[in-house]
Order: sequence, then C-alpha cells, then structure tokens
Amino acid sequence: MFEKITNNIDALQEAFQSYLKSNLEYYKLDIFKRLTKSTISISRVLILGAIAFLIFTFMSFGLAFLIGEALGNNSYGFFIMGGFYIIVFIITAIISRKKLEKVILKSASRIFFDD
Repeated sequence: MFEKITNNIDALQEAFQSYLKSNLEYYKLDIFKRLTKSTISISRVLILGAIAFLIFTFMSFGLAFLIGEALGNNSYGFFIMGGFYIIVFIITAIISRKKLEKVILKSASRIFFDD
C-alpha cells in the first residue's frame, strides 16, 4: 500500500515538473512574441518618422525660401517659418498631452494584451 502511494506521489511530482516546464516554455514564447511585436512597431515608427522628418525639413526649407523671395529677403522667410513652428509647438504641447498619452497607452496595450 505504501509502495502504491509512493509511486503515485512520484508520478504526481513528475507530472507537476512537466507542467511547470511546459508553462515556462509557453511564457518564454509569449514574451518573445510580445517583444518581437514591440520591436517591429518601434522600428516602423522610427523609419516612418525619419522619412517624414526629411520630407518635412525639405518642405520647410522650400517654403522659407519662397516666403523670403516674396518678401525680398530670405532670412525673413526663415524667421516666419521659425515663428510658425514655435506657435505650433506651444499649441501642441498645451493641447495634446493627454491625447498623446491615451494614444500611446492604447497602442502599447494592443501590442501586449491582444493576440
């Protein structure tokens, strides 16, 4: 009788260890999947952001030169563009703080909690 109980306990211990090992492997794969998704998302944002930055920079220079030629002095065009961007920055900083936080939180939670 004691031998049967000992065998059952040994079998239970092996099954439990197998369960723990399987669980550990599952969570390793799950973490790997989530980290990979995050890395892909961050890379995509960085690449698209860099391209958008280049487009934005060249468009700004072109517009500054255009305004400067219209006013007769190129530096006026650059000052006007700089002032415009300062105003846009201030408005964006004041208005979009909570909205940006909400968008980032939703995006991150979609990556980490949705399958």
